[in-house]
Amino acid sequence: MMSPGLKKHPEHKLQTERISGQVEVFLAGEQIASTRNAIRLIESGHDPVIYIPKNDLMNIDLRKFDDYMCPYKGHAELYSIIQGGEEFHDSAFSFDRPFDEFLDLTGRVAFYPEKVEEIRVSQIL
Repeated sequence: MMSPGLKKHPEHKLQTERISGQVEVFLAGEQIASTRNAIRLIESGHDPVIYIPKNDLMNIDLRKFDDYMCPYKGHAELYSIIQGGEEFHDSAFSFDRPFDEFLDLTGRVAFYPEKVEEIRVSQIL
């Protein structure tokens, strides 16, 4: 049994940070998300990932097609995006039951950058 306070994977670094600017996501020529309440997750061995509140999605539906258990962040749901009658398979995911250290990811969705047209971050000056 591990002692309290010890990490299961101390070599694997994860950190979240609030993004101070506007984040917009575009797919098939349309804006599908816009928020000033995004979180960036920085994880060793991966590109940073931006998580957007599901309330800030527009003109799309998320269709769950699978589950995934991440050993570092918790239980995730994988989604296809339905937009304008078209389905974009395996385009987004969210952690509906993250581990306690990542509860701020709850209610947020991330998009695979290669599956959407653009994820634009505009910093506030």
